[in-house]
Amino acid sequence: MEKKIIIIGAGISGLSAGCYGQMNGYETEIFEMQKTPGGLCTSWNRKDYIIDGCIDWVVGSNPDSILYDFWKEIGAFDNIELINHDYVMNVEDGNGKKLILYSNVDNLEKHLLELSPKDSVVIKEFTDAIRKSSFFSKSKKTIFNDKFLSMTMYDFLKEFKSKFLKEALSVCLLPLRPKEYSVGGLIFRLSLYNRKDAFWPVGGSLAFARNIEKKYISLDGKIKYGKKVQEVIVKNNKAIGIKLSNGIIHYADYIVSAIDGYSTIFNLLKGDYLDNGIKNLFNNKIDLPTSMQVSLGINCDLSDEPHSIAIKLDNPLTVGNITNTHLYFKHFSYDSIISSPNKSVITSIIRTEYKYWKNLYKDIEMYKLEKEKICMKFIEIVEKRFPETKGKIEITDVATPITYHRYTDVWKGSYMGWWAKSKSIIPQVLFGLENFYIAGQWTQASGGVSGSMMSGRSCINKIRMDDGKR
Repeated sequence: MEKKIIIIGAGISGLSAGCYGQMNGYETEIFEMQKTPGGLCTSWNRKDYIIDGCIDWVVGSNPDSILYDFWKEIGAFDNIELINHDYVMNVEDGNGKKLILYSNVDNLEKHLLELSPKDSVVIKEFTDAIRKSSFFSKSKKTIFNDKFLSMTMYDFLKEFKSKFLKEALSVCLLPLRPKEYSVGGLIFRLSLYNRKDAFWPVGGSLAFARNIEKKYISLDGKIKYGKKVQEVIVKNNKAIGIKLSNGIIHYADYIVSAIDGYSTIFNLLKGDYLDNGIKNLFNNKIDLPTSMQVSLGINCDLSDEPHSIAIKLDNPLTVGNITNTHLYFKHFSYDSIISSPNKSVITSIIRTEYKYWKNLYKDIEMYKLEKEKICMKFIEIVEKRFPETKGKIEITDVATPITYHRYTDVWKGSYMGWWAKSKSIIPQVLFGLENFYIAGQWTQASGGVSGSMMSGRSCINKIRMDDGKR
């Protein structure tokens, strides 16, 4: 008789765990509180427009990448077009000068040298590190520059003489700031683009998740939507089942929680399996950078404009106590499914604070007014940069950290989980609790779709080992 695995959450990690569970001879069943798959990897409709709420780029489109094989195994690439952009983004200073972050490292090096010949030494050191990086490659070994591994972007930028390049490169990983990540993070991203291993799935986030859902169902997996798990049932320090919010109980041999880390530890398990490391992770003093998303549906074709841009603002945009001097935004005119003919969607991720929005939400009218105020400021910024959009904005959409929390229970609305400064993560298994496993970006050093997929796969491998399978 097949052993049964219950998986909590039909996000990317839960769907991945479900697929690999089925492929490894287990009976799996996923319980999802929403009515669609994907979790945070989602999109939604606003009249004639699709608003994408997740993917910026995904790793694994190069057949030489180990992630390529994993995505293929769980059906993510079935009947879907993958786009490898020729450039990552443009950075504009507002005075006609721009940095084009080319995907091809040779083109990038040439462009950087044209912008600042006097920085040739540091530019060539930087681009050489990109060339030698082959993350996830099946055939090449990454030779990483030790200097860049621990150096912050802030310290790296000090080596540049060009004021423009210092400022332009500092905003290439918005909404993070240069002191918050190592230069290795930027090299990691650019090396993947250089190898054509970073992609956009046509149709966007929800379509991508639905592909994996389709594969899971084809493997005879079962998903129950609209079913919120309230509690993990534990007997003699062994997880034996789940209790739904309607009181119904389901039993299984193994339980995998593929939802928010805080909800898993403190709600499903009532905080019974804590150690000091986990307590410290969720100490309120930890400053998790959270963001909000503002989107516009525009009756205007922006296909001739750069698809991703970071611009310096004439007047900084302040949200609560956070001041944004630059904004990163993108449009989707290259995607024939998301963008209808002669129409465009522009989306921006704006840094903010969860606490600010949590306090506002106590007065729903004040909360709505603040959303409207920020949206109007964003419209002014967009209409200045794209004058052709003026008077053609048909819909607006604002998602705050409260939106993320309400939709997925994600802690503090932090849709990317931990970040580069986090010194530890939630373990895949908890000390003293048997037959219980945790998947998702909270078990990773940094968040993302690819990491979530791999964590689901890793969970099933751990179950196989504990089950005596090889």
